[in-house]
Amino acid sequence: MGEPQDEQPGESLWTDLSGALGLMIADATVAALRTRARDIGDHVPPVRPHNQRRARKLFFMLSRHPLLELTPEDVLLYESVDGRKTVAELEKMHPGARDRLLRWWEAAIVELIPPITPPARPHLVVIEPHMDDAALSAGGRLLHRRGRWRMTILSVVKWSNFTSYLLAKRKLLDVGDLTELRQQESILAAKLLGAEHRCLDWTDAPLRLWPAEHWSNKMVEKFCRSPQSFTCLFPNPRDASMLAGRLMQDLQVLAPDELWIPMGLGDHIDHRTTRNACVMMLAEARTRFPNIPIVMYEEVPYAAYVDHAAQIRAVFGNSGTRLIRAAEDITDVFGEKLRVISVYASQFKGSYMEPGIRKCAARDSDGRFAEVYHRVEGEPHLPPESRLARNLAALEREVRALTVKRATCSRVTVIALPSGHLGRWKTDRESLVTAFPNADLRVYLPENLAWQAEGGGNGQLRLEIVKGRGWRGWIGPIRRALFSLPNPTVVLWSGAYTSGRLPKIKKLINLLITSLLPFRQVLFARTLCDFCGVLSEQIERRE
Repeated sequence: MGEPQDEQPGESLWTDLSGALGLMIADATVAALRTRARDIGDHVPPVRPHNQRRARKLFFMLSRHPLLELTPEDVLLYESVDGRKTVAELEKMHPGARDRLLRWWEAAIVELIPPITPPARPHLVVIEPHMDDAALSAGGRLLHRRGRWRMTILSVVKWSNFTSYLLAKRKLLDVGDLTELRQQESILAAKLLGAEHRCLDWTDAPLRLWPAEHWSNKMVEKFCRSPQSFTCLFPNPRDASMLAGRLMQDLQVLAPDELWIPMGLGDHIDHRTTRNACVMMLAEARTRFPNIPIVMYEEVPYAAYVDHAAQIRAVFGNSGTRLIRAAEDITDVFGEKLRVISVYASQFKGSYMEPGIRKCAARDSDGRFAEVYHRVEGEPHLPPESRLARNLAALEREVRALTVKRATCSRVTVIALPSGHLGRWKTDRESLVTAFPNADLRVYLPENLAWQAEGGGNGQLRLEIVKGRGWRGWIGPIRRALFSLPNPTVVLWSGAYTSGRLPKIKKLINLLITSLLPFRQVLFARTLCDFCGVLSEQIERRE
């Protein structure tokens, strides 16, 4: 997700999308889309919501360089495009409007919504964590059902402060304004898919952890340096339970004939929480809608994690819920899918996302494009999150051994290396105190992570900030830990789950740390949130 381009786009959207969108589509697909778009008399042309007119110039959001300069006649036509009038009606008001609208469509200024009147039944409901996941992950399959099914896209997250400008460290947008913009993009994308859009009142993960009043320029810099510390966190079971109840309320109103839910691929807390909430909800939904087909879709771009999808499928299978893998060929609508995705231009740059979209769609379809999904069969049961998550198997084993002796622990030490993260400090602090009621809790943080520990420690938990750069500042904490009674030590660092090209480095660092802290159990986690999440899960299972 990079900064939106400021240069003026090329003559055609489909031959040069190095501008705001950056998507590139094969020439054959371009020709098909153009041919289809020329018969547009009954289409309704709304303006893309992120395009702003200033006098006689059009700009992309906060860009300083115009996308297009308008003639006086263009201005009159642009002001008449209200998302309700058809191209034929606008042509009567402004002769030559059809050709100009077609050029604007190619330049991604307007969209062309075909006249679609879907039947009342069957009704497909697609639950997505964020306002773009359905189009990214199942857009082709939705296009195949356009006009033949009634379709509703239900977004979990509404309030957000994320935009590609955030990563570019440019002028921030108000949360309310940005949320409204994202909703307008989602409504437009849904119309192009032939669907309706609804949204819950949930808040995006970074804003849940750090409310809007905390988001200064310094906070944005922290987010840009380490976005995973805001999003790659262990889901809170209470959040999932609350969300499950809210989803069930909407499901009762929508009364679907088929339901699609996310698989929870990758590490993003919102995707994992939504998946967990959906599975929890399905136990009740099965009794209310006993014959409703349930499908899990693989989220793009996380669908590239093929091993993770296989892991989730196996874990659900061990819990009695079978996930039957299937794929639907979307080659005929792949270009249209990319066009729909490009509507979310305030959230990401197309050239950044396009390779991942293609990789996920072409990975096992013999040169053609497909979307992978899994039919849910059997009673839905939610397995432990630590088994569904990527890379937590080793941590689960280590925490299981620690849980057995937690009541007798006199001290537990947490050492966060500069590359580690805390996560939900206030919640995790409570989890530590609850899990080790008789222990002296020590948490050592480097200066660069001190901002994550808002509120500090408490009577039982002592928080110490390690000052100074490099390893010199750690000599004191390591010396104190070395000469204290052997106690469990949790080390937080970014390479705790590293695999692939860096396993030797990880093993070397792990060996070094365990050598410095002998005669004790040393556990490695990427975040304190992961450790506390797995710990709480193990305690609940034992009780």
